[in-house]
Amino acid sequence: MRFELASGGCWYGHGFAHRQPYPLNAEPIVNARFAVNNIQSPVWMCSAGYALLASTTQELEVRCNEHGSGWLELRCREADITVQVFRGDSLPEAHQKLMRFLHWPPPAPEKTLLGDSIFCTWTQYPRTITQERVLDMAREIRKRGFPCSVITIDDRWESVFGELCFSKDFPTPRAMVDELHRMGFRVLLWTTPFVNREAATFPVLAGKSLLAPRKDGTGPSLFKWWGGTAGIVDMTNPQARDWYRAQLLRLKNEIGVDGFKIDGGDAKYQPDIAQTAWYENVGPSGYVDLLLSLFEGIAPGCCESRTAWLSPHRNILWREGGKDSHWGVDNGLQAMVQLGLHLALLGYDVLIPDMIPGRMQTMVSILPLPSDELFIRWTEASAFMPIMQFSYFPWNYAPATSAIAKGYAALHKALENYLHTQAHHRQTPLLRPLWYDYPHRTDFYSIADEFLLGSDILAAPVMQENRVARDIILPPGQWRDAWTGNTYEQENIFQHPAPCPGIPLFVRAECTELFETVNRVLATMPRGSIATGIISATYACGLDRDLSVTG
Repeated sequence: MRFELASGGCWYGHGFAHRQPYPLNAEPIVNARFAVNNIQSPVWMCSAGYALLASTTQELEVRCNEHGSGWLELRCREADITVQVFRGDSLPEAHQKLMRFLHWPPPAPEKTLLGDSIFCTWTQYPRTITQERVLDMAREIRKRGFPCSVITIDDRWESVFGELCFSKDFPTPRAMVDELHRMGFRVLLWTTPFVNREAATFPVLAGKSLLAPRKDGTGPSLFKWWGGTAGIVDMTNPQARDWYRAQLLRLKNEIGVDGFKIDGGDAKYQPDIAQTAWYENVGPSGYVDLLLSLFEGIAPGCCESRTAWLSPHRNILWREGGKDSHWGVDNGLQAMVQLGLHLALLGYDVLIPDMIPGRMQTMVSILPLPSDELFIRWTEASAFMPIMQFSYFPWNYAPATSAIAKGYAALHKALENYLHTQAHHRQTPLLRPLWYDYPHRTDFYSIADEFLLGSDILAAPVMQENRVARDIILPPGQWRDAWTGNTYEQENIFQHPAPCPGIPLFVRAECTELFETVNRVLATMPRGSIATGIISATYACGLDRDLSVTG
């Protein structure tokens, strides 16, 4: 199938791409094997008022403006596909028809999940996580006064991947979780449906065909992932699902964990479909929704996932896949913001924009640490998205820089009631582009660096190094600068101060209480105090570190 891009105007949807154009037709996107990888959906929509849905879990071939062709091309080699077209007098109207069809929105998260920042162990302690380090992290969060009610214990807590038991570095996990609860934290535990060959559970599950088996009957169908070589729990097999559910419930009931950080579900982390005898063939992108439905049943509203295909109805917290710690549109800060807008339009609007400030050195250990400027700019952009998450601790930086991060976390907390009210009553995405509320403004459709959080806050993050001013365009009506209180009615582009810290931020003029809430916190921040080119952090976090490293 081919769709002419020019006749549609500006295009959105699709989900994760390593280079993240906004709109989609701003750069070519070519994916010869389009199946779930992080959060993606077979959904494309355009400003002419159309939303397209290819209701399939089979692998697609997607070519958007390849070599400047001017076409969006969709192919499926495995089966015929049907593309449903939702038409509206505007794109928001077509979008709302699509969302109703997909049974969006799910319930709003609890208030504290929206207001408090999540702290995760991953970039601070990759491969070096211990019980005492988790507790030290919790004590530091409380000592330093960051608003936080969720701690995520990430990768490497297990004895072996797939055993779902704590390693010797966690001698008393129940006591640890109890202490975290006494300190006011809920605990999420990272997990995948992967079972490594060396796990004690592997031969047991293999003998019962609960790991997706090979077609030739020689045992589980294996694949390689970042943690080794593994089989995968066959979520299409009711007995395998029951086994996995029982293990998660054991962790919940016996250890006391409150929810889970779900990893895996991507098509690339599944065994070769040509060699695998799944209990039921749901296609490479069908596995992930079965996985999500299981977690949703165990801990509704208290699990996060970075993978989804057609699951916007699920009561899950959504997270962007790992972002690299640089400024660019190639999976850096710009990509984080632009992907967030696409995902919100796909129904994943209660969104964690990954960890602040990206995944650091955990992919390539020799990369430099992010500058103070990048760290604060990342924090600024995240503070005006639905959920904030830190992993590399802010106090690794100079006290002045850490204090600014704490200030933005406090501001996000101050927006808790606003966020919850907006999410609870939402019929439009909580995070959304400017054009969503003003579809007649054709000049808004290409704006990639401003967005609305709810109906009354407009954020314009700075996503280039050494920028102290930027262009702003405001929607109709009166808007107050959240830093100064100045009122603007100008709708055309104008230059506006944007020192670091000092994200351009506007509140609808009639929302006096909301303005005062935001302005009160911003008044405590030393605007423009972060210089460019400075790296005050020294704490390395590469994956080649081991437990003997304490720095």
